[in-house]
Amino acid sequence: MKTFLSFLCLLFFINGISQEISVDFIDKYPFKKERFIGVDKFDNYYFIDKNIFFKVESGTQKMYQFSDIQLGKLTSVDLLNPLKITLFYRDLNTVVILDNRLNEIKRINFNTIAEFRNVGFATTANDRSLWIFNLDLQQLELFDYNRNVQLSKTQPIAQEVLQQKSNFNFCWLLTEKNLQQFNSYGSLINDFPKNGISAIVQDNKVLISLNNNQLSVLTQNTNSFKPISISEIEVKDFYLANENLYIYNGKYVFHYVLNLPK
Repeated sequence: MKTFLSFLCLLFFINGISQEISVDFIDKYPFKKERFIGVDKFDNYYFIDKNIFFKVESGTQKMYQFSDIQLGKLTSVDLLNPLKITLFYRDLNTVVILDNRLNEIKRINFNTIAEFRNVGFATTANDRSLWIFNLDLQQLELFDYNRNVQLSKTQPIAQEVLQQKSNFNFCWLLTEKNLQQFNSYGSLINDFPKNGISAIVQDNKVLISLNNNQLSVLTQNTNSFKPISISEIEVKDFYLANENLYIYNGKYVFHYVLNLPK
């Protein structure tokens, strides 16, 4: 009896992994820029070209841009809050916060604050905070950039961190061996084997991973990734917003809606 129950559990687990997430195709449009960044909740879209950050306003097609050649290469952009967009320039160890017209609101130079930090990643947290990865201490920190103080930190992470994604309450780190989720108190709450994942995006309670050009979904309170059933598209950049999935293949942006289980 025990063996039979174990077999049923194993069968259920395998079936859970094999289930695919379907999508509805919405549109595709030509797009030939250096990097596609994403689309915000107001349907404005963002990209980087020749190290200049651009926003194209939905409806009016009005274009805004931000650049500062003294900061070096633009490493990452976080659109979590489209009214306070986080730009990170790793070469100069600097974060720039922009408003919805890409005007500079705040600049945080980690070389000049009282307690120096060598930052590897920086993404948006709550209203006045950032998730930053301290390379010297190998720790993820929740950092208040108005007061220049650390609010919380994780235990040291003994692996190279490859990517960081966050929202107001949680932060995900993709390391050389694991995919880990931390809360705002610095506690590790989820830990998955990397299993060939090369990139992640997340929104709300959904995370999407890229593994050998296959996109898969991890939703809240589940412990396995489910592949997305989608036609073969080369994935150069991808973005997730309110269950809308955008894939850029270098020539077009494809827009899909995920059909997630309720």
